[in-house]
Amino acid sequence: MIDLHARKTPPAGLRPQLRASLGGLMAHLGTGEREVTVVLVGDRAIRRLKRETWPGGDLDPQAATDVLSFPAWEPGDPFMPPHLGDIFISLDTAQRQADARGHSLTREVALLASHGLTHLLGFDHPHADGLGYEEGAAGPQWQVFHDHWQVAQRALRAE
Repeated sequence: MIDLHARKTPPAGLRPQLRASLGGLMAHLGTGEREVTVVLVGDRAIRRLKRETWPGGDLDPQAATDVLSFPAWEPGDPFMPPHLGDIFISLDTAQRQADARGHSLTREVALLASHGLTHLLGFDHPHADGLGYEEGAAGPQWQVFHDHWQVAQRALRAE
């Protein structure tokens, strides 16, 4: 189940596409009966959240980010809880990235949600330079993110 909250109003049609894409990935991964919360925010809110959760970390606290994930469990725990965690996506940053990459905001948000879910499931990667998650990023740590995005992408309707 996807619990979707919009603190910043998304364009028409984004919500059902996001639900379809992320829901398709969750079903594929066998986590369709679990819950994920997705919160759509703006840059100001995601900056504040980043400062509150990573004080003194290696991420620039003043810079907006595209997606933050907060898992509700630790991989390796014998029990996977009903709620996997929360994913926060900045629609402002996602729009800039979509414009730079030449695709829609809906596609970018779906990509970021699949990326966030992959983090909730315990996977990590080296930090990418540039526009956050890069579909062309190479290396074994990135492969699971690419695989999950391919599954999520199949559930998107053509725009």
